[in-house]
Formats: sequence, structure tokens, C-alpha cells
Amino acid sequence: MTEVRDAAADGAEPAGPAPEDEPRQRWHDRARAWLRRLKPVGPPTGRWLAGVLAAVVTTAVTAWLLAWGLLPGSPPSPPPDDPDALPFTIAVRTEHDETDGWVVAAPLAEIPARPGWRDDWSPWVREANAVPASRLGVSFTVQGVSEAQVTLTDLRVRVAARRPALRGVFAVPGGGGPSAYRWVDADLDEDPPVLHAGMFTEGEGSVPAHERREIRFPYRVSLTDAETFLVVGHTERCDCEWRVELDWASQGRTGTVTIDDAGRPFRVTGIAGAHTDCFTSPEDIEECRPR
Repeated sequence: MTEVRDAAADGAEPAGPAPEDEPRQRWHDRARAWLRRLKPVGPPTGRWLAGVLAAVVTTAVTAWLLAWGLLPGSPPSPPPDDPDALPFTIAVRTEHDETDGWVVAAPLAEIPARPGWRDDWSPWVREANAVPASRLGVSFTVQGVSEAQVTLTDLRVRVAARRPALRGVFAVPGGGGPSAYRWVDADLDEDPPVLHAGMFTEGEGSVPAHERREIRFPYRVSLTDAETFLVVGHTERCDCEWRVELDWASQGRTGTVTIDDAGRPFRVTGIAGAHTDCFTSPEDIEECRPR
């Protein structure tokens, strides 16, 4: 029979933990020390602390499940970035000087009464379906959607439709001040349109010096650095529909974006086809005479 002896009874030193068990033993020792510190707190406080810990864990797990869409009612995950999305935005606005007037393709007797010289002509333009005469300005601001730089390399004007100047009544408020300064002028009577990168001298003194600059590509834009351009299409002989094309490059991508009037081309007509001229004086006296 094998005899089992007690090492302590024999006065021998008990064997310590094996070297590979030392890290585990240290962890157990720290855990026991932490539990001993909790023991004097008492049962009520211990239960409160356990409740707090449970609430923290529950909140963290719930937030994680919601973030990953694993709970009912979870918000949908954000869509992935569209690789074809433009790296910039464009805000477009049309500008037409009232002193250039409008042409309405209708007999004089069928045209709504013209507003007074100082009145807003916009409602009348919509009601009469009037087309801007001679010149139409297109102002657009280009701004990046991130700090990544976008280079604008060139622009063109494309005529989508070309017809003879509209036949009808040319209506215009008389008088008026100098024309606004323009950066780029597009001659729509030419095919393709000819761009003149310059400026009108009319009203030049009222335009800040830093704005009296010709357009010279390239330009660079980003989220914090935008550029505004003004392109004016003018004509004497055509009823023209037109768009602006803008070339760009960014982070290895290149492309061309079309600028138009919310999906429709811009439109302007010359006054060569008008058969009647109607002028409204500052005293609100209207004079209409055939050409």
C-alpha cells in the first residue's frame, strides 16, 4: 500500500505555483482583494452597485445593437458613398435686366396690361409667357463638398435649339440705369457660340475692382473655397435655347457637368422679329408703335 504523507506535517516547505501559473495566480489575488474591499460596504450598497453596473452594460449593448441595425426600429444604415456623385455643388440663378425687355409671341390686343414703370414685372412675365429679350445672364456658384480640391478646367455654351427671333410684341420699361458688369459674354448668333472673356464698360465704376476680372481657367474650389461665374448669352437674330457645360477634374476623376434651368435650357430671343414696340415711361405712360 502506498503511503500518503503530508509535506507540512514533515516540516517541508509547500511547493509554490508552477511558473506558467503565476500570471493567473496574480489575477486571482487581485480579484480576491477587490472583493474584500467590497465586503464592508454591506448588502444594500452592493446591490445598488450591481444595478448600476448592469444598467451600464445594458445601455452599451443596446447602443451597439441599434448601431448595427439588429433591433426592431433601428435606424437604417447610412447609404454607401456614391462613387459617381459630383465632388461639388452648383447653385444657379438667372439674371435679366428689365431694361432689356421681353418679347411676347401674341398680338398686342391679347397681351395682358403691362405693369407700371416702378412695379415688379415678374408676375406679368409669367402671365404673358414673355421671353427675355437680347440678353440673359446665368450666374452659378461652384463649391466643393469636402476639403478635396476640385479643378474647374473650362466652360462652353451649347445651343440646344436655334430658331428665328420670336415674332411678337417687344415690351420694355423705358429709361433704366447702366447694365450690370458681365464676366463672360456668349454670342448666340454664332454657331457654335463665340465666348468673349471680357467685360462691358457700362456701369464699370459701380463694380468692385476685384470683380472686374476676365475668366481665366483653371479655377480651384473646395468646401471652404467657392467660385462664382456669370455667363451672358446675347442675340439679335435668334430665339435660342442654350446650356452651359463645365469641365472639372478631382482626385483622378474628370467629367463635364451641364448647367441649365432646373432641367430646361435657358432661353433668350433677339428683337429682330418683333413687329410692335411698347415702352413704359417713368410717368407710367405707355406708348406702343409698330416697327
